Amino acid sequence: MKKLLILLFLLGTWGQLAFSQSKSLPISQLIEIYNNPSKYPNYIMLSAHRGYWKDYPENSIPAINAAIGLGVDMVEFDITTTDDGTLYLLHDWGLDRLTDGHGVVKKRISGEFVNYKSWNELKDVHLRLYTGEVTSYKLATLREALLACKNKVLVSIDKAENIIPEMYYLVKDLGMIQQVTFKTKIQTYPTPESIKNLVKNTEDQKQLIKMFTPTIFNETYEKDPNIIAKMKAFINEGCTGFEMIYFKDADKMLTQKVTVDGKMYANVLSWLKAINKRIIQFPEWPENEKGNWSPAAYKFRNIDLTGNDLRCDWDWLLKESHTPDIVISDRLEVLFDYLKTIGKRSLTK
Repeated sequence: MKKLLILLFLLGTWGQLAFSQSKSLPISQLIEIYNNPSKYPNYIMLSAHRGYWKDYPENSIPAINAAIGLGVDMVEFDITTTDDGTLYLLHDWGLDRLTDGHGVVKKRISGEFVNYKSWNELKDVHLRLYTGEVTSYKLATLREALLACKNKVLVSIDKAENIIPEMYYLVKDLGMIQQVTFKTKIQTYPTPESIKNLVKNTEDQKQLIKMFTPTIFNETYEKDPNIIAKMKAFINEGCTGFEMIYFKDADKMLTQKVTVDGKMYANVLSWLKAINKRIIQFPEWPENEKGNWSPAAYKFRNIDLTGNDLRCDWDWLLKESHTPDIVISDRLEVLFDYLKTIGKRSLTK
């Protein structure tokens, strides 16, 4: 009888743990953690890169729902637009890799984006799995994707460079401003004014800056002598964090001391942590054996995941000296287990 009671207790405990891992925190708590990372040093947030594309097509509603079902804190997806103004989810600049459709949907001509195909041409296209298998699933509109996430998880929108106002007003219309962030490289929008000028009234400008997550690669950080001043300008206008992409121990993001407002910090990440600003990192992981797909070049590229790019070494990525507050990942279940093992899914200090 005693052994039976112990077994039932263990099974019950296991069930509670499994349930807690497969259930996201309340959205109000996720927003609190997202905006105050320094209060939760032992809770690394997990963002699903293009949803959960292990079993479903990337950037699809089923992939989003599956990620939410796993208990992620955030879902990241890519958006673009049709030539008649429908915002929808798609990573690539063409249809061939991800759908049973064909042709280009976006190009950059003389520095400006040009979009092709109407929603009527795209609405019946079927999505492919990463294996190439065609499914019954179809392209999702941004409205559909946002509604799938509303009041459930945080949202990170990528590749909205030329459609930020349209994206913003849709998010605002759905009452999700506190729940959504969007990102571009800081070179694309290098000043707060360049972002604020995309919308009209003052309140919308303030909200847009708060929603914006500038992405800074180490290469940009090393080449731009004014990068700290640019980051500080965004922070002064209400920006709450940055996606900082560092690769190896020798990167200046990790090694170079910075002085801001008369105070010296071990590196730029130490400064951000000291002022309660969020750090997001994406550990590169090739989608398959061919490498990572380059959306504009329409081809796979090999990635050096040793030596020059250590981001897939989670022991390295999550060292105390440079651990991020949010990790965007393609390997959700494994990363869940890893973070719990090292004590980084705890809400207590």
